[in-house]
Amino acid sequence: MRAVLAVAAVLVLTGTAGADPAALRSVNTFRAENGRTALQYSAMLETAALAHARDMIAEQFFAHTGSDGSGVSDRVTRAGYAWCVVAENIAKGQNDLAEVMAAWAGSEGHRRNMLSREVTEFALVHAAEDTWVMVLARPGC
Repeated sequence: MRAVLAVAAVLVLTGTAGADPAALRSVNTFRAENGRTALQYSAMLETAALAHARDMIAEQFFAHTGSDGSGVSDRVTRAGYAWCVVAENIAKGQNDLAEVMAAWAGSEGHRRNMLSREVTEFALVHAAEDTWVMVLARPGC
């Protein structure tokens, strides 16, 4: 069964934070504090997250639906990731990793995505205009 989880938030892209050890540590510390297993970083998920962040910035919108009508599942598939479960958090305006993690942790839907027992991998990008996109997923089914 393939499941898509989506929650609205705001995020800005200024660079790639997903591969950053601080991002990996932050996400996995949050999960550990809540009794969840650690996630692995995925370059394919980063590709999907970065593409969405760039689209939102270029086209001046903020939404889970891309300017071409795509959803997170479409973007992840385009990046070559064969997913079983996929979720997305977006945010905009937070200046740093601590701020965006706190915002998501305080939002029921975003928190649910980050603590999902169904996901095993993630990527996080911080783009221009403080646009943030996190994609969480589990490959195959």
